[in-house]
Amino acid sequence: MRRFGEDYVRGLGMATHNNALAYGYSVTVGSAFALLSTSAGPADVGHVFAFLSGSAVAFAVVNALVTNGFRRRVEQEPPVVLALATSFSVLSISGGAGVALLIGWALGGWISWLLGALLATWAYLSIAALEVAAARLLHLSVSDEDPENR
Repeated sequence: MRRFGEDYVRGLGMATHNNALAYGYSVTVGSAFALLSTSAGPADVGHVFAFLSGSAVAFAVVNALVTNGFRRRVEQEPPVVLALATSFSVLSISGGAGVALLIGWALGGWISWLLGALLATWAYLSIAALEVAAARLLHLSVSDEDPENR
């Protein structure tokens, strides 16, 4: 039974490690859609495609920037850093969703669906990056061992 418990904990660790940032973005974009539908009005087909376009463009721009035009690989963080960083994800999720809500209130119409998704995505990615950087810094400040070795 002890072995099963260890396997179960390892399975939970893999599930959260492999999905943590994507899960946070999924919650963000789903919340952004719901908040835009209340602040900017119900979505029609065009609004949905504006929302999809804003989300996709945001990711494409960030990917191009961090990879220097898709020419440089971005190094991965160790699992302990990612685990701590995503424990703070209420900040990045709330930030992204909040941006969408503000855009919906301020602009309304189809443009809020495009910009709401674009800016919510950028907010989520930017704040999530700060969470990762802060988690690495915290790990380095409280331990003599590099997080790469844990």
